[in-house]
Amino acid sequence: MRIGIVAEFNPLHSGHRYLIECARKLADENNGEVICVMSEFFTQRGEVAIVDGYIRAREAVRSGCDMVIALPYLGSVAYGDDFARKSIEILAGAGITHLIFGTENDDVSVFEEIYTKQQKTSEEEYKKLLKIGLNHAKINSVLYGLENNNPNFSLAYSYYKAIREVDLDIKMVPVKREGQGLNGSDISGEVHLSATAIRNNINDEKIEKYLSKEMVTDLRKETIASEVVLFPYLKYKILSLGKVGIEQIYDVSEGLENRIYEATLKAKSYSNLVELIATKRYSNKKIQRALLHILTNTTKEDYKKNFSTNNFRVLAVKKNKAAIIREINRNGKISLHPLLNSKNSMKFEQDIKVARIYGLLFNGKDIFRENIQIID
Repeated sequence: MRIGIVAEFNPLHSGHRYLIECARKLADENNGEVICVMSEFFTQRGEVAIVDGYIRAREAVRSGCDMVIALPYLGSVAYGDDFARKSIEILAGAGITHLIFGTENDDVSVFEEIYTKQQKTSEEEYKKLLKIGLNHAKINSVLYGLENNNPNFSLAYSYYKAIREVDLDIKMVPVKREGQGLNGSDISGEVHLSATAIRNNINDEKIEKYLSKEMVTDLRKETIASEVVLFPYLKYKILSLGKVGIEQIYDVSEGLENRIYEATLKAKSYSNLVELIATKRYSNKKIQRALLHILTNTTKEDYKKNFSTNNFRVLAVKKNKAAIIREINRNGKISLHPLLNSKNSMKFEQDIKVARIYGLLFNGKDIFRENIQIID
């Protein structure tokens, strides 16, 4: 048995540890392993990771995972279906038999019904709702009954769809989320705080009971990354690209380049920029992702060239489980690389570029000098 987890761990807190403990228990009862695929520098909602992937992966292994594989940038900063599709592709290639995930509603029996409805919906019917200004989450709610106020449940459906569409033999194991909601921001003594609340109160001692001592130490000694820093760099990039250049950026379509450019001329801050661009159709998350693609100069051609890669980096591994890497590479479905070097760097051009931009803005680290974290 091999258990898979898809994560961001931004940062890894008590709620995440509970999920890992559930996975660990199931794996130990069946002489199995726990493998995680994790976003590295930026997240699915278009946010900056609070600290880099090596630090968060190290904490994941300390918390009970056997290995953490980096989800490439193009899978990390993507709408739900692409995020799920790439994550499941990696975990399936790593040989998982079960996928464990947290969700607001642990009754996933409705997924097949939703999937059937989705298959019967015409493209014209979907586009009609887009034209009246509904975003994708609202359309999924209207057409299929997929709850748009339960983001983890919606993401779980994307996992289901990714598994279903290529007929993978992977069993889904839902774990009901406890404690604060995903976007909760106060620190009012919940059994588990949200990662959002922790990030928003990073200097408050009250958050420390939700984090391991090692995670607290890492957070205190690192530069804490946030979107505030991005604004002048984004403004420069948008103005230098112009509308024609912005149009070539991945996930920018249907005149969105005009809104982005015009908003940049007026915006006073990063949050103000997002507010000026966002509409009912274009959610804040969608805009934040598009802005990251502009910042990293990720074009539509980059997506076509790099999204389908089957080469992935290992960020951390438990010392006595390091042989898993060789086993997976022998299997041949995906290729895992513990270190970057001159021989394999061409396979990671996009992620090296993104890592260097993150390093320039936040931590000054050189990705070529980062080593796989081997945890006793």
